Amino acid sequence: MEEPTGWLATARLTFSIIGILAFAISGALLAVQKRMDVVGMAGLAVVTATGGGMLRDVLIGATPVAALVEWWMLAVALGGALVVIALHRWMERLDKPVLVFDAIGLGVFAVEGARKAIEYGVGPVGAAFVGMLTGIGGGMLRDALANDIPAVFRRDSRLYLLPALVGSSAAAAAVELGYGNWVVLAVLAALVTALRIMSELLRWHVPALKTEAIPIIRE
Repeated sequence: MEEPTGWLATARLTFSIIGILAFAISGALLAVQKRMDVVGMAGLAVVTATGGGMLRDVLIGATPVAALVEWWMLAVALGGALVVIALHRWMERLDKPVLVFDAIGLGVFAVEGARKAIEYGVGPVGAAFVGMLTGIGGGMLRDALANDIPAVFRRDSRLYLLPALVGSSAAAAAVELGYGNWVVLAVLAALVTALRIMSELLRWHVPALKTEAIPIIRE
């Protein structure tokens, strides 16, 4: 596909850097909470920052996946880990720092995933689904590798998948209708981020069945 040039290329690059950096920081911060060493921090940062994008590229046939051919993505992800190594004591004083950076990454990747899917010929419905998976994929890998139940599957979790789906659907519609400029996409990403954070602050969540926990039988 023809690559953008000029200010459009700069906007796209900046948009991607923000998402990768935010997710990398969220992964490294979780590694700190899990008392991992610097290798674990770097690994979790890279997986969190690139996992969703890799899943997106495989689904839409954009191979080799961008994270394996664009060296700067790995550099930004490792840079996020270095930021946490240098500033983790200050960041730990923030209220739920992993949530904040994860929400930023969620918003950027959900919107960017839908946009790229449309560019590769995926219909708007499929693009919305791809964008949602792009947004939640990195966080799911991060939580699984850190031995946590992914946030999207937790019974007591706040809104996570829903903001990603709303943002990716809106982005897919905007791009399909010819209104997918970078100002619109940035606003949609910000709305997803805000919705995710507000769901935590206001304790919004989707309904869950009232069931008893299944006891673990040990032999």
